[in-house]
Amino acid sequence: MAKLSEEQRLARRHQILNAGWRCFERNGLHATRMDDIIAEAGLSAGAVYSYFKNKDDLIRAALTTSMTGLAERLRPMLESDNLPPPAILLEGIVVAVEDFAKRDGFDLKRIALLGWAESQRDEQLKEIMQAFYAAFVAQLADCVSRWKKAGLVIPSVTDDHIARALLALVIGYVVQAAVVGGINPKILRQGVEGLVTSRAGRDG
Repeated sequence: MAKLSEEQRLARRHQILNAGWRCFERNGLHATRMDDIIAEAGLSAGAVYSYFKNKDDLIRAALTTSMTGLAERLRPMLESDNLPPPAILLEGIVVAVEDFAKRDGFDLKRIALLGWAESQRDEQLKEIMQAFYAAFVAQLADCVSRWKKAGLVIPSVTDDHIARALLALVIGYVVQAAVVGGINPKILRQGVEGLVTSRAGRDG
């Protein structure tokens, strides 16, 4: 049998991950069996196990791949020379999350909730997630520093604290969109702008 090229191997790996995501959204992480993923992928067991040694390995790879892909999607926005004001950047971030999360047959926002829960059981996954969010907070803190120079945020509040509040809003958006509903990027932006305007009015 002809050896797969690197491009073909990457495509095959992505095929398996897509199958895993569909099964995880449909059945949850723990109810999903490797046999379910193998059948969903339409591949032989040997082909799937040549990429992932077990389900835990596939779960970590699926979540790591999604986080890495989202980070790449967000990087140009966060590092732009024309950084928008906080509420508009926040809207842009969650728009990117929505665009990235909606796939054929599954939604990564719902799978993110499963991953957060799984990280409480899997220390290796927890460390991977902590590293991802620490890097995201650092990027947001850099944005805060630039906003301070432009006079757009309160200078006495630390960059890290504002960055962590922004992260909380992003995570809260994902939870509300996946579980509660009634939220979209425009509503989030308008709500944040309303809070800022309300504070400005009281201070004045």
